[in-house]
Amino acid sequence: PLRFPVHEIDGRSVLLISSVLLLSIYVATYGQMLDWFASKKLVVYTVLIPFLLWLFIHRQQTLPKPYLKLDIKPLVGYLYMMLAMFFSSTSTLVTNYVNTVLHVDNVHANLLYLGLIPGFAVGGAICYWWFRYQRWKFRFLIAGGMACFTTYLAILYFGISPDATYEILYLPTFLKGLGMMIIFIAFGIYVVEDLPPSLTIYNAFFLISFRSALAPALSTSFFSNLLYRLQQQGLTRLADHTTALDPLAAQQYDNALHSALAQGHGIDEAGQIATQSLYSTLQTQTMLLELKTIFGYLLIFAIVATVVSRFIPFHKTVKVRIVKTGEDMV
Repeated sequence: PLRFPVHEIDGRSVLLISSVLLLSIYVATYGQMLDWFASKKLVVYTVLIPFLLWLFIHRQQTLPKPYLKLDIKPLVGYLYMMLAMFFSSTSTLVTNYVNTVLHVDNVHANLLYLGLIPGFAVGGAICYWWFRYQRWKFRFLIAGGMACFTTYLAILYFGISPDATYEILYLPTFLKGLGMMIIFIAFGIYVVEDLPPSLTIYNAFFLISFRSALAPALSTSFFSNLLYRLQQQGLTRLADHTTALDPLAAQQYDNALHSALAQGHGIDEAGQIATQSLYSTLQTQTMLLELKTIFGYLLIFAIVATVVSRFIPFHKTVKVRIVKTGEDMV
Protein backbone atom coordinates (compact mmCIF):
# COMPACT_ATOMS: atom_id res chain seq x y z
CA PRO A 1 0.00 0.00 0.00
CA LEU A 2 1.07 3.59 -0.69
CA ARG A 3 1.88 5.39 2.56
CA PHE A 4 1.78 9.15 2.60
CA PRO A 5 4.41 10.73 4.93
CA VAL A 6 2.08 13.14 6.71
CA HIS A 7 4.59 13.88 9.44
CA GLU A 8 7.03 15.24 6.84
CA ILE A 9 4.67 17.97 5.62
CA ASP A 10 6.05 21.41 6.42
CA GLY A 11 3.03 23.41 7.58
CA ARG A 12 4.76 26.78 7.27
CA SER A 13 5.67 26.15 3.65
CA VAL A 14 2.10 25.14 2.87
CA LEU A 15 0.77 28.27 4.59
CA LEU A 16 3.23 30.58 2.80
CA ILE A 17 2.69 29.27 -0.72
CA SER A 18 -1.09 29.01 -0.22
CA SER A 19 -1.17 32.65 0.90
CA VAL A 20 0.80 33.70 -2.18
CA LEU A 21 -1.58 31.82 -4.48
CA LEU A 22 -4.76 33.12 -2.85
CA LEU A 23 -3.59 36.72 -2.64
CA SER A 24 -2.41 36.68 -6.26
CA ILE A 25 -5.73 35.27 -7.46
CA TYR A 26 -7.66 37.82 -5.38
CA VAL A 27 -5.69 40.77 -6.77
CA ALA A 28 -6.03 39.53 -10.35
CA THR A 29 -9.75 38.82 -10.01
CA TYR A 30 -10.91 41.95 -8.18
CA GLY A 31 -8.30 44.44 -9.40
CA GLN A 32 -10.47 46.13 -12.01
CA MET A 33 -13.56 46.03 -9.78
CA LEU A 34 -11.76 47.75 -6.90
CA ASP A 35 -9.88 50.20 -9.18
CA TRP A 36 -6.54 48.53 -8.62
CA PHE A 37 -4.19 50.56 -6.41
CA ALA A 38 -6.88 53.02 -5.41
CA SER A 39 -7.90 50.26 -3.00
CA LYS A 40 -5.79 50.07 0.16
CA LYS A 41 -6.61 46.38 0.44
CA LEU A 42 -5.07 45.61 -2.95
CA VAL A 43 -2.01 47.71 -2.15
CA VAL A 44 -1.41 45.70 1.03
CA TYR A 45 -1.92 42.39 -0.76
CA THR A 46 0.41 43.41 -3.59
CA VAL A 47 3.17 44.23 -1.10
CA LEU A 48 2.62 40.98 0.80
CA ILE A 49 2.84 38.71 -2.26
CA PRO A 50 6.57 39.15 -3.07
CA PHE A 51 7.45 39.20 0.64
CA LEU A 52 5.66 35.90 1.33
CA LEU A 53 7.13 34.40 -1.83
CA TRP A 54 10.63 35.36 -0.70
CA LEU A 55 9.99 33.74 2.71
CA PHE A 56 8.81 30.55 0.98
CA ILE A 57 11.86 30.34 -1.31
CA HIS A 58 14.23 31.10 1.57
CA ARG A 59 12.63 28.37 3.66
CA GLN A 60 12.98 25.79 0.88
CA GLN A 61 16.67 26.60 0.56
CA THR A 62 17.34 26.23 4.29
CA LEU A 63 15.21 23.20 5.17
CA PRO A 64 17.02 19.83 5.28
CA LYS A 65 13.93 18.26 3.64
CA PRO A 66 12.31 20.99 1.54
CA TYR A 67 8.61 20.97 0.73
CA LEU A 68 9.33 21.82 -2.90
CA LYS A 69 12.32 21.12 -5.12
CA LEU A 70 13.22 24.44 -6.76
CA ASP A 71 15.59 23.19 -9.44
CA ILE A 72 15.77 24.35 -13.03
CA LYS A 73 13.94 21.32 -14.36
CA PRO A 74 10.71 21.70 -12.31
CA LEU A 75 10.74 25.46 -12.91
CA VAL A 76 10.90 24.90 -16.67
CA GLY A 77 7.86 22.62 -16.38
CA TYR A 78 5.94 25.21 -14.35
CA LEU A 79 6.84 27.90 -16.88
CA TYR A 80 5.64 25.89 -19.87
CA MET A 81 2.39 24.89 -18.20
CA MET A 82 1.67 28.50 -17.27
CA LEU A 83 2.52 29.48 -20.85
CA ALA A 84 0.03 26.91 -22.16
CA MET A 85 -2.67 28.29 -19.85
CA PHE A 86 -1.73 31.80 -20.95
CA PHE A 87 -2.50 30.89 -24.57
CA SER A 88 -5.59 28.93 -23.53
CA SER A 89 -7.01 31.89 -21.61
CA THR A 90 -7.52 33.69 -24.92
CA SER A 91 -10.95 32.07 -24.69
CA THR A 92 -11.93 35.33 -23.00
CA LEU A 93 -11.07 37.21 -26.19
CA VAL A 94 -12.87 34.66 -28.37
CA THR A 95 -16.01 34.98 -26.23
CA ASN A 96 -15.93 38.77 -26.61
CA TYR A 97 -15.61 38.38 -30.37
CA VAL A 98 -18.46 35.88 -30.57
CA ASN A 99 -20.80 37.98 -28.42
CA THR A 100 -19.94 41.47 -29.69
CA VAL A 101 -19.03 41.01 -33.36
CA LEU A 102 -20.92 37.85 -34.38
CA HIS A 103 -23.83 38.55 -31.97
CA VAL A 104 -24.02 34.93 -30.83
CA ASP A 105 -25.77 34.20 -27.53
CA ASN A 106 -23.88 32.94 -24.48
CA VAL A 107 -25.23 29.40 -24.81
CA HIS A 108 -23.72 28.87 -28.26
CA ALA A 109 -20.57 30.75 -27.23
CA ASN A 110 -20.04 28.33 -24.35
CA LEU A 111 -20.75 25.35 -26.59
CA LEU A 112 -17.42 26.07 -28.27
CA TYR A 113 -15.69 24.61 -25.22
CA LEU A 114 -17.04 21.19 -26.22
CA GLY A 115 -14.59 21.35 -29.10
CA LEU A 116 -11.79 20.95 -26.58
CA ILE A 117 -12.85 17.38 -25.80
CA PRO A 118 -11.77 15.85 -29.16
CA GLY A 119 -8.49 17.78 -28.82
CA PHE A 120 -7.97 16.32 -25.34
CA ALA A 121 -8.65 12.80 -26.63
CA VAL A 122 -6.27 13.09 -29.58
CA GLY A 123 -3.60 14.74 -27.40
CA GLY A 124 -3.86 11.93 -24.85
CA ALA A 125 -3.51 9.31 -27.58
CA ILE A 126 -0.47 11.07 -29.04
CA CYS A 127 1.24 11.27 -25.64
CA TYR A 128 0.44 7.62 -24.91
CA TRP A 129 2.07 6.56 -28.18
CA TRP A 130 4.98 8.98 -27.72
CA PHE A 131 6.01 7.81 -24.26
CA ARG A 132 5.31 4.17 -25.08
CA TYR A 133 7.17 3.96 -28.40
CA GLN A 134 9.23 7.12 -28.37
CA ARG A 135 11.09 7.59 -31.64
CA TRP A 136 12.16 11.23 -31.38
CA LYS A 137 13.47 13.47 -28.66
CA PHE A 138 11.30 15.16 -26.09
CA ARG A 139 11.73 18.62 -27.58
CA PHE A 140 9.93 17.58 -30.77
CA LEU A 141 6.83 16.75 -28.72
CA ILE A 142 6.96 20.12 -26.94
CA ALA A 143 7.50 21.97 -30.23
CA GLY A 144 4.50 20.11 -31.64
CA GLY A 145 2.33 21.17 -28.72
CA MET A 146 3.41 24.79 -29.10
CA ALA A 147 2.82 24.56 -32.86
CA CYS A 148 -0.82 23.70 -32.09
CA PHE A 149 -1.15 26.97 -30.19
CA THR A 150 0.62 28.82 -33.02
CA THR A 151 -1.82 27.44 -35.60
CA TYR A 152 -4.74 28.21 -33.26
CA LEU A 153 -3.68 31.86 -32.97
CA ALA A 154 -2.91 32.12 -36.70
CA ILE A 155 -6.43 30.96 -37.62
CA LEU A 156 -7.94 33.47 -35.20
CA TYR A 157 -5.75 36.32 -36.43
CA PHE A 158 -6.43 35.77 -40.13
CA GLY A 159 -9.96 34.40 -39.75
CA ILE A 160 -11.89 36.77 -37.48
CA SER A 161 -13.84 39.45 -39.31
CA PRO A 162 -17.34 40.98 -39.21
CA ASP A 163 -18.42 38.58 -41.99
CA ALA A 164 -16.93 35.43 -40.43
CA THR A 165 -19.10 32.55 -39.31
CA TYR A 166 -19.39 30.81 -35.98
CA GLU A 167 -18.21 27.53 -37.50
CA ILE A 168 -14.68 28.78 -38.24
CA LEU A 169 -13.95 28.55 -34.51
CA TYR A 170 -14.35 24.76 -34.36
CA LEU A 171 -10.86 23.96 -35.69
CA PRO A 172 -9.03 26.51 -33.49
CA THR A 173 -10.81 25.15 -30.42
CA PHE A 174 -9.76 21.61 -31.31
CA LEU A 175 -6.15 22.70 -31.81
CA LYS A 176 -6.14 24.53 -28.49
CA GLY A 177 -7.34 21.39 -26.68
CA LEU A 178 -4.73 19.32 -28.49
CA GLY A 179 -1.92 21.69 -27.51
CA MET A 180 -3.09 21.90 -23.90
CA MET A 181 -3.17 18.13 -23.44
CA ILE A 182 0.24 17.56 -25.04
CA ILE A 183 1.94 20.23 -22.92
CA PHE A 184 0.20 19.18 -19.69
CA ILE A 185 0.98 15.47 -20.02
CA ALA A 186 4.51 16.00 -21.29
CA PHE A 187 5.59 18.36 -18.54
CA GLY A 188 3.61 16.48 -15.90
CA ILE A 189 5.96 13.56 -16.56
CA TYR A 190 8.97 15.80 -17.14
CA VAL A 191 8.70 17.52 -13.73
CA VAL A 192 8.30 14.42 -11.55
CA GLU A 193 10.27 11.74 -13.40
CA ASP A 194 13.51 12.18 -11.40
CA LEU A 195 12.00 13.28 -8.06
CA PRO A 196 12.12 11.06 -4.98
CA PRO A 197 8.70 9.65 -4.01
CA SER A 198 8.53 11.87 -0.90
CA LEU A 199 8.67 15.02 -3.06
CA THR A 200 6.58 13.80 -5.98
CA ILE A 201 3.18 14.43 -4.37
CA TYR A 202 4.16 17.93 -3.19
CA ASN A 203 5.53 18.99 -6.56
CA ALA A 204 2.52 17.51 -8.35
CA PHE A 205 0.17 19.50 -6.09
CA PHE A 206 2.21 22.65 -6.63
CA LEU A 207 2.20 22.08 -10.39
CA ILE A 208 -1.58 21.57 -10.53
CA SER A 209 -2.16 24.64 -8.37
CA PHE A 210 -0.10 26.86 -10.64
CA ARG A 211 -1.55 25.36 -13.81
CA SER A 212 -5.23 25.21 -12.88
CA ALA A 213 -5.62 28.02 -10.34
CA LEU A 214 -3.00 30.76 -10.59
CA ALA A 215 -2.27 30.80 -14.34
CA PRO A 216 -5.93 31.00 -15.51
CA ALA A 217 -6.73 33.79 -13.02
CA LEU A 218 -3.70 35.89 -13.98
CA SER A 219 -4.11 35.29 -17.72
CA THR A 220 -7.84 36.00 -17.80
CA SER A 221 -7.35 39.18 -15.79
CA PHE A 222 -4.51 40.26 -18.09
CA PHE A 223 -6.48 39.76 -21.30
CA SER A 224 -9.67 41.30 -19.93
CA ASN A 225 -7.91 44.43 -18.72
CA LEU A 226 -5.75 44.69 -21.84
CA LEU A 227 -8.77 44.44 -24.14
CA TYR A 228 -10.70 46.98 -22.05
CA ARG A 229 -7.82 49.48 -22.10
CA LEU A 230 -7.13 49.08 -25.83
CA GLN A 231 -10.82 49.28 -26.64
CA GLN A 232 -11.20 52.56 -24.75
CA GLN A 233 -8.17 54.05 -26.52
CA GLY A 234 -9.31 52.81 -29.92
CA LEU A 235 -12.86 54.07 -29.42
CA THR A 236 -11.51 57.50 -28.53
CA ARG A 237 -9.40 57.60 -31.70
CA LEU A 238 -12.30 56.55 -33.91
CA ALA A 239 -14.70 58.98 -32.25
CA ASP A 240 -12.29 61.87 -32.84
CA HIS A 241 -12.46 61.29 -36.60
CA THR A 242 -16.19 60.47 -36.78
CA THR A 243 -17.91 63.73 -37.71
CA ALA A 244 -20.62 64.89 -40.08
CA LEU A 245 -17.88 65.43 -42.66
CA ASP A 246 -17.18 61.69 -42.77
CA PRO A 247 -19.38 60.37 -45.61
CA LEU A 248 -19.59 56.80 -44.22
CA ALA A 249 -20.53 57.96 -40.72
CA ALA A 250 -22.99 60.53 -42.07
CA GLN A 251 -24.64 57.94 -44.33
CA GLN A 252 -25.07 55.41 -41.51
CA TYR A 253 -26.43 58.10 -39.19
CA ASP A 254 -28.92 59.28 -41.82
CA ASN A 255 -30.07 55.75 -42.59
CA ALA A 256 -30.62 54.98 -38.89
CA LEU A 257 -32.39 58.32 -38.39
CA HIS A 258 -34.78 57.83 -41.32
CA SER A 259 -35.46 54.24 -40.25
CA ALA A 260 -36.35 55.38 -36.73
CA LEU A 261 -38.61 58.14 -38.09
CA ALA A 262 -40.34 55.64 -40.39
CA GLN A 263 -41.08 53.49 -37.33
CA GLY A 264 -42.98 56.36 -35.74
CA HIS A 265 -40.37 57.73 -33.33
CA GLY A 266 -40.13 61.46 -32.69
CA ILE A 267 -37.23 63.48 -34.02
CA ASP A 268 -35.44 63.62 -30.66
CA GLU A 269 -35.88 59.92 -29.98
CA ALA A 270 -34.88 59.07 -33.57
CA GLY A 271 -31.71 61.13 -33.15
CA GLN A 272 -30.82 59.19 -30.01
CA ILE A 273 -31.43 55.87 -31.79
CA ALA A 274 -29.26 56.94 -34.72
CA THR A 275 -26.47 58.07 -32.39
CA GLN A 276 -26.64 54.79 -30.49
CA SER A 277 -26.49 52.84 -33.75
CA LEU A 278 -23.38 54.74 -34.82
CA TYR A 279 -21.79 54.20 -31.41
CA SER A 280 -22.49 50.44 -31.60
CA THR A 281 -20.80 50.30 -34.99
CA LEU A 282 -17.74 52.12 -33.67
CA GLN A 283 -17.62 49.80 -30.67
CA THR A 284 -17.75 46.71 -32.89
CA GLN A 285 -15.02 48.06 -35.16
CA THR A 286 -12.84 48.90 -32.16
CA MET A 287 -13.36 45.46 -30.67
CA LEU A 288 -12.34 43.78 -33.92
CA LEU A 289 -9.26 45.98 -34.42
CA GLU A 290 -7.97 45.46 -30.89
CA LEU A 291 -8.59 41.71 -31.03
CA LYS A 292 -6.55 41.60 -34.22
CA THR A 293 -3.78 43.53 -32.47
CA ILE A 294 -3.69 41.20 -29.46
CA PHE A 295 -3.85 38.02 -31.53
CA GLY A 296 -1.09 39.36 -33.77
CA TYR A 297 1.33 39.90 -30.90
CA LEU A 298 0.38 36.55 -29.37
CA LEU A 299 1.01 34.85 -32.71
CA ILE A 300 4.51 36.31 -32.92
CA PHE A 301 5.20 35.21 -29.34
CA ALA A 302 3.88 31.70 -30.04
CA ILE A 303 6.07 31.35 -33.14
CA VAL A 304 9.14 32.33 -31.13
CA ALA A 305 8.19 29.90 -28.32
CA THR A 306 7.72 27.07 -30.84
CA VAL A 307 11.09 27.64 -32.50
CA VAL A 308 12.88 27.95 -29.15
CA SER A 309 11.22 24.77 -27.86
CA ARG A 310 12.50 22.88 -30.87
CA PHE A 311 16.12 23.51 -29.86
CA ILE A 312 15.98 23.31 -26.04
CA PRO A 313 17.82 20.15 -24.87
CA PHE A 314 15.25 19.14 -22.24
CA HIS A 315 16.66 15.68 -21.46
CA LYS A 316 17.53 12.35 -22.98
CA THR A 317 14.95 10.13 -24.64
CA VAL A 318 12.86 8.44 -21.97
CA LYS A 319 10.33 5.66 -22.41
CA VAL A 320 7.62 5.45 -19.76
CA ARG A 321 6.66 1.94 -18.70
CA ILE A 322 2.94 1.21 -19.01
CA VAL A 323 1.90 -0.39 -15.72
CA LYS A 324 -1.05 -2.61 -14.95
CA THR A 325 -4.26 -1.27 -13.46
CA GLY A 326 -4.10 -0.89 -9.70
CA GLU A 327 -0.35 -0.28 -9.48
CA ASP A 328 1.13 3.08 -8.64
CA MET A 329 2.76 4.61 -11.71
CA VAL A 330 5.48 6.36 -9.72
